[in-house]
Amino acid sequence: MQPEPPAVPDPWARQETACAAAIAAHIRRPVAEVTVRRVADTGGTATVEARDGNRLHLCRVDASGTVLGYSHPGA
Repeated sequence: MQPEPPAVPDPWARQETACAAAIAAHIRRPVAEVTVRRVADTGGTATVEARDGNRLHLCRVDASGTVLGYSHPGA
């Protein structure tokens, strides 16, 4: 079960925060060790790039901040 993202008023920030939290939980590291940036938006679903060190993760996050899934390109 993924953690609930904290309440963030800006939709883009909410999506980035949700991705960072999901990836941090996945890799069992603090959120502070995950950097994120929004790379695309299609119909309200964002693709957010997350990195922990050199590892790349991509999250799909809906407008409410729910992470729909994530992948590890190049893994």
